[in-house]
Amino acid sequence: MKLKVVGVLAYDSITSEFGTKRNIFGGSATYFAISSSYLSNNVRITGAIGKDFNRDDLDILSSRGINIDGVETLDLNTFKWEGKYEINAPNEAITLSNSIIKGEPNVLESYKPILYSKNENKSESYSLFLANADPEHQLDLINQMDKRAKLIGLDTMDFWINNSAESVKRLFPNVDVIIINENEAKLITNENSLRNCINKIQSLGAERIVIKLGNYGLVYASNSTRFFLPAVLVEQVKDPTGAGDSFAGGFMGYLSTVENLTEEEFKEACIYGSVMASFCVEEFGLERLLTLNDSEIENRKNLLINQIKY
Repeated sequence: MKLKVVGVLAYDSITSEFGTKRNIFGGSATYFAISSSYLSNNVRITGAIGKDFNRDDLDILSSRGINIDGVETLDLNTFKWEGKYEINAPNEAITLSNSIIKGEPNVLESYKPILYSKNENKSESYSLFLANADPEHQLDLINQMDKRAKLIGLDTMDFWINNSAESVKRLFPNVDVIIINENEAKLITNENSLRNCINKIQSLGAERIVIKLGNYGLVYASNSTRFFLPAVLVEQVKDPTGAGDSFAGGFMGYLSTVENLTEEEFKEACIYGSVMASFCVEEFGLERLLTLNDSEIENRKNLLINQIKY
């Protein structure tokens, strides 16, 4: 089944205890698409790039079989983000600057995503992931659907929760699964307990929730199931940027290949998502994701399964 992701293509400058990398290809849609391409052979990416974008980076996506017809070039600059990770908090990104903070004209100022690209078959079944973005744009994308996606996943972040909480909440009944981190779950519910966070988010109309716990793992919850999955224990975390999007890519990528979406399949998706995120953090940017093979993915999946048996 076709898997569509709508989100950001960007350039990142990242500092961690392992060094600094400047202006490397990233963005929420990019990490998602590359991660999911290892599980789905029909991934489509939608987003905006600027006149300064390196066209060779589109070839990176195409080389993974990702359809880039939905990538639109605007007469502005590509969005850029700069952040760092401290040694005592290696999983928490500190934003140093970005195009908006600097007041630099960029594609996110005027871009309004279009769900279907030109000549796309609108009657074809698909799954959809709404990567972190303005919730009003995410709502508009749902309203653009000619045919409802079989599965709709959603991501958001603290910026939108702080500034557009009601718009974020309006999304919940319209999607099938929400993927957020622990801080975001507590922020949108004003609750401290994860159990209370889950209950309140479900009361807002969410059917399924994945709450990411960083290097501790995740909690998956539906109306009938609660499932805790520890994180894969990796040797070093060089760069956590894109780990959450890589998780979502593995999660949605697996589910897009499944005919019957049972609770067991959602648990399996959590495992694949965790595996893909664990690879992402091992190197800067997309470097590790782009050198994977199927055997490595299956071996790490088995490692995680064995890790939770005891």
